[in-house]
Parts: sequence; structure tokens; C-alpha cells
Amino acid sequence: MENVHISIILSSDNNQINAMAVVMTSAIETAGEGTYYDFYCFLSDNVTEENRNRLSQCADTPRKNCSVTLVDMSPYFKDNAIQYSGKVGMVHSVTTPALYRLKAPSVLPLLDKVLYLDTDTMVRTDLRELFETPMDGIYMAGVPVVWAQIKKSDRNRWLKQSGIPGMDFYVNSGVLLMNLKAMREDGIESKCLALVGKKEFAPLDPADQLILNYVCYGKIGFIPCRYNVTMSNIKHAKRMTALYSAKEVREAFDDPSVIHWTGAGKPWKYYDVLLAHEWWRRYMQSPFKDVPLNRGAKPGTLGNWWRLLKKVFK
Repeated sequence: MENVHISIILSSDNNQINAMAVVMTSAIETAGEGTYYDFYCFLSDNVTEENRNRLSQCADTPRKNCSVTLVDMSPYFKDNAIQYSGKVGMVHSVTTPALYRLKAPSVLPLLDKVLYLDTDTMVRTDLRELFETPMDGIYMAGVPVVWAQIKKSDRNRWLKQSGIPGMDFYVNSGVLLMNLKAMREDGIESKCLALVGKKEFAPLDPADQLILNYVCYGKIGFIPCRYNVTMSNIKHAKRMTALYSAKEVREAFDDPSVIHWTGAGKPWKYYDVLLAHEWWRRYMQSPFKDVPLNRGAKPGTLGNWWRLLKKVFK
């Protein structure tokens, strides 16, 4: 099989740097013959030198099938560490690294196409087929957010408050194919940056996701749903069949190519979330394996309500 180089962007501050290493390790260990990954780690300035060295060690694999480039993102977004407030703030918080992918077209000027992966994902199959998805006429491609196409009340609220023209191709930004060449040609980066901090967007969706969907509207494609199986889409599995065939949805949920732990249930925090045992195995294969994690059981509904009440009345 012909060799292929796949460029992958990840971004993080020091808080989730070990999770970034797990994403890289999982991709390295599941790569097919002839697949070579070029990782570009977009890092904030608080990532320690020790952790930078650990990330670089991900390339020290017997398979010799990857490279790791550490990209200093400290010059960007210094005034945009967004923290949601009010009702939304109880569920979401967004840190500056969530915005880093918006700078990809200029930070990586020699690359025409990249795959972006969130740090709360894990790769379970080779990514060659995904990366070779045609990108003609589109800026990016991802897996749709189910409620954006199906749930009328949510869809209408997003349309009214954000001013986005439509939600027909509203995709999750945690796994994104990005056509950097087309983005550069059409000035997509500057259009996105102009919307950072837009007050109408803040209560709706994490920082980069709404911005990218808003700016790229009309030039967004879908990828097979197995490449971004989110906790939200699992919850609304029946609704997924309005966008994909029942067979494709069933096979994706039975054996995800990329699992994405959206929401609060992260595998580095809890040992009893979906596929947390696989995440742990990859962690123990990563350069962070000697760094202990204090994982526990995911709290039930009562525990979630108790923490919420304490936050409200503290």
C-alpha cells in the first residue's frame, strides 16, 4: 500500500497535556501499514518543559510512524480566556486552547489539509480513509450535531440568537477535516477571529464550534459518523438515522473509529465511562504512564444535582 502522511492538529494547555499524549498514542498504535502521522501540538505557554519533553517522546515508537512538532501558541488569544457565566456556565467552560485551531491556516502555511482532534478523543482505527475524504468546494468536514438538525426548539433558538443562516450542516468541531488551502484563499481565519468574544455566541456553544460553523456555512461537509462518536449522539442514537443509515449508525456505535467523550465524563477522571478501559490502556502506553491519575466512579444524578446546588448557593 502506498505511504501516506496525515497531518494532525491537537491543542491544549498544561491541564490536559496527558490526554493529548493519549490521542497521539492511540493513533500511532492503530495506524495501518504505510500510514505516517505528523502531529502538530498547539500549546499554551503554561505547558511545562517536562511535559513538552514527554509529548516529544511520543515519536519514539518502534514503528517509527510519526513526527511531533510542538507549536508555541502563546502570542495568540492572550485576552480571550473565555469563561461562560450564568446558567450556561454551570455546564460549559471554554479555555483559550479551544480557539487555537482558528489560527491553523496561518500557523501552518505549508499545509493544505489537516485533521483536527480534541484531547478528549481516542483513535481506534487507521485514519487514512478519513483523511483522503475529498474536500473540493468545502472548508471543513465533520460529524453533525444531532439536535442542530433534528430538535426544532434548539435549532430555532440557535438561528435566532446567533444569526447563523441555517443548521443543516452544523458539525461538532472535536474531529474536523480542515481545508487550509481554501481557508487561506478566502480569508476564513480573519473572519473567524473577528467573531471571537461575540456576545450573542457565548451562551450558545463552545467558542470555536459556533464560529467555524457560522463562517463556513454553505461549505461544510459530513464525514462518516464512526469517526466522531460523541456521548451526545449516542444519547440521541435514533435521531442519527435521519442523517446516516441505520446500519452505519449501529456499526459506528458498536465499534467507533474515533470515540469522543463530550460532556463532563472524561476517562482520565472516571474509570466507568464508555471505553474508559481502552483509554487507560493507551495511557499506560504513553510517555505519561508514570504520572498517577486520581480516577473515581462517575457520580450519579443525585451527585450532579448536589454539586450544582453547592455551586449556586456557595
